[in-house]
Amino acid sequence: MSKRLKLGGTVALGAVFAAAVLCSSFCQPFIPDAVYEAVPAQVTVKCKVESLDELLESPVCGQLDTVLGAGNSLKAVLDSNGWIKLAAPSEIVVMDLPLRHAGQTKTWAAVSWLGWRSPWLRWKLEHSRAEGLSFLGKHAVWPIWKYETPDIARGMSLTFALTDNLFIACLSENPADILLLLDTYDQRTPSVKDSK
Repeated sequence: MSKRLKLGGTVALGAVFAAAVLCSSFCQPFIPDAVYEAVPAQVTVKCKVESLDELLESPVCGQLDTVLGAGNSLKAVLDSNGWIKLAAPSEIVVMDLPLRHAGQTKTWAAVSWLGWRSPWLRWKLEHSRAEGLSFLGKHAVWPIWKYETPDIARGMSLTFALTDNLFIACLSENPADILLLLDTYDQRTPSVKDSK
């Protein structure tokens, strides 16, 4: 076999491999209700919307504003960071988690469908030097970040994680609350989708 033929075969296999990687990364079809895969069975789902704009118009947004603290709003937090808009382009479910300990503030969580945007957002966050953004590590294989800003009420923390197709965020007093959502996504705990 000639060198030219071997080189041609190698280039062809490389092109097929590159096409497969690009296709699996950026051609992920939308899966309706996939957001429920990360919603634990014991939570109260407050709303499901089809876009960030629809969430900002919903009554749930007003309830979230009270958690953020006096004079702050979810819209203001979102407007202060352009990357957050990448995280909620379509289907979003908002829920409250049961209180872990008596007397704690209610824990809120949201799951948004990202699809092909997930690798881009992960790359952007891994290379971001945004003020208030810190990488907390990984749970299983999923990266987790914490975002701190004066717009969030004292004692509350905003943590978020990325899975293959989902953006998962949690607003609570305990940053570890997001682990419940990730364990649900990994099917270690029952999800709302299992009970449907």
